[in-house]
Amino acid sequence: MEINGLPAHALLVHLVVVLLPLTAVAAIVVSAWPAAQRKLTFLVPLGAVVGALAVPITTRAGEDLAKQLGNPPFIDKHANFGGMVLPWAVALAVTTLAQWLYLRRGGVTTVPRIALALLVIASAIGTATIVALTGDSGARAVWGSR
Repeated sequence: MEINGLPAHALLVHLVVVLLPLTAVAAIVVSAWPAAQRKLTFLVPLGAVVGALAVPITTRAGEDLAKQLGNPPFIDKHANFGGMVLPWAVALAVTTLAQWLYLRRGGVTTVPRIALALLVIASAIGTATIVALTGDSGARAVWGSR
């Protein structure tokens, strides 16, 4: 898969590497500071959903690139981490969407609000961590220090 002659993975990966961690940080802010929910409204779940949708496209482009390179062993670690991004991204999308829907409906009670906030925070930390590990291993595979 190519875009204007460049491997699509090299371009698409930036969408995942930028959008998911930014969304994770915003999700934590919204969970810890209710006033932020009024400011960020639907942007957090939107970012999470778009990020989650970008993961399989980026993964497919990475698999195509690996085949073009002859599946070199130095990308194994990156591919293994990359395989773990989608479940975390989906968890972030589902939890932020559930939180947004719950908070906007009115009649919010403390226990469900806190439970949802904890789920969002856990999925945000997991997503940001696995994206960072995947990105780091990919950068090491490309630029050395394998």
